[in-house]
Amino acid sequence: MCSVRLDTTLADLYREHGIKGPFIVTTHCVFGHMDLHPEFPRELMYPEDEEPVPYSNDKQEIARLRKVILGLKPVRRAVGLGDMDVLFFEPNVTATGMERALNQLPPEQRHRPRFIDLEGGQVFEKLLDLTKGQKLHFWRPQAWMKDHECLVDPQLAYDINSKEYLITSGIRTPPSTLMPLDEASLATLDEHPLPFVIKLCRAGCGFGTFIVTTEQRRLETRSALILLQQRGVRNFILSAYVDLVEDLSVHFVVGPDNREDPHIVGVTVQTLTATGKWTGGYIDYSAQERLHDYVRATVSDTTARLPKEFVGWAGVDIVVDKDGEQWVVDLNARFTGSMPICFMSGHFLKDRGLPLAQFGAFEYSGGVEDVYDLLGELVKSGEAIVTATAVIDPGQNMADIAWGGKNASDLERRLNLIRSRLARV
Repeated sequence: MCSVRLDTTLADLYREHGIKGPFIVTTHCVFGHMDLHPEFPRELMYPEDEEPVPYSNDKQEIARLRKVILGLKPVRRAVGLGDMDVLFFEPNVTATGMERALNQLPPEQRHRPRFIDLEGGQVFEKLLDLTKGQKLHFWRPQAWMKDHECLVDPQLAYDINSKEYLITSGIRTPPSTLMPLDEASLATLDEHPLPFVIKLCRAGCGFGTFIVTTEQRRLETRSALILLQQRGVRNFILSAYVDLVEDLSVHFVVGPDNREDPHIVGVTVQTLTATGKWTGGYIDYSAQERLHDYVRATVSDTTARLPKEFVGWAGVDIVVDKDGEQWVVDLNARFTGSMPICFMSGHFLKDRGLPLAQFGAFEYSGGVEDVYDLLGELVKSGEAIVTATAVIDPGQNMADIAWGGKNASDLERRLNLIRSRLARV
C-alpha cells in the first residue's frame, strides 16, 4: 500500500485563517425518521424534510443502512481533518478496523480517533463528557450539542443550511418562491409552465430536489409531494429552471477576517444519478487556478451574506447558464463530501501525472481487507486510495475509494477496472 501525503489538512487551514480550536469532530449524519441505535435515537430537534436514506419497513435493509451510516461514512469523511480528535461509534468502527486507511497518512496529518461504545449505554452522557474542553465541529446539528461550545451554533447551522435562507439572504440564486405544501399550491404546480424546479427547504445530496421538465415528471413530483406532506413537510420552494452548461461545486474556508474573500480550496464537478441524486464528484487539478478565478466573485458575494458568526469549511453549488451567468443553487455551510479529494493534487497530479481524480463507494464480497488485494497494483502504485472500509453484512463490505486518471476516458477506464476487480467473488 502506497503512502499518501495530502496538500494540507483542515486543521492546518483553520490555523492559517485564525479559526481557533482545539477541535473535536463528529461527521455523523442523523435522521428524523430512523434510530441509528437504541442508544442513539432519531433526531427530532433538527430534522430534515427528506433524508438521503429511504423510508423502509424492511428490517434487513434498515440494519444495513445503519452500518453504512455509522461505519463507512464517518471514516471517509474524516480523511483530511488532520490534527483533530474525531468521534466514532463502536462496534461499527474500531481502532483496528480503521488502522490501515489511517496509517497511509504521515503522523502529522492523521486525525485522532475517539471511540464511544454504543452497546455500553449512556451514549449522550459520554458524548458530552468526551467532548468537554474542546470546540465541537459537526457535520449536522444534533439536540445533544445545543449546550455545548461549538464552532458554529447548532441552531444557526440548521437555519443557514435551509434553502429558505438561500432564497431570502440576497445570495444570487434563481428566482424562487416559498410556498405552503397544500392543495392550492399543488393545483398551482399542475398549471405552472414547464420546466421548473421544486426544492424542499431542508434536504441534501440532491434529495428533495425535483427537476420538472416533462408532464410525466410533473405527475411524479406531485405524488412525491403528497407523500412528503403526509410525513409532515409543510412547505417547499418553487424555483426557476436554469438551462445549464456547467455544474460546479466550490469548497472553501471562511475565517473571521476573510469573509469577503474566502480561501477557495477546490472546485469539483458533481456526479449525479439520472434523477439528480449526489453520488460523488471528480476534480481536475490542472484547471484549479482558472476555476478559482472563474467562481471567485460569486463565492465572495455569497460568503459576504453569511452571518458573521459562521466560520469554517463550506461549499456552494454553482450552475452556469448559456449566457455565462452564475447561479448558486445550494449552500452547504458545513463539511462537504468532496473535501478529501481537494487535498490530493500533490499525490495524483504532481507525483503521478494524473490531473483528474474521482471518488465513490463500492461493494465487494469476502473479507473487509480483501479490497487491497483485489485492487492490487492500483493501490500499491497510489493510483487508487482506499480511504475507508466497513463490513455491511456477513461476507459483504463497502469501501470508499479515490482514484486518478490522465483524462476523462482514463478516469472512466479506471472506474470500470475498480468495479470489475471488486466484482470478483
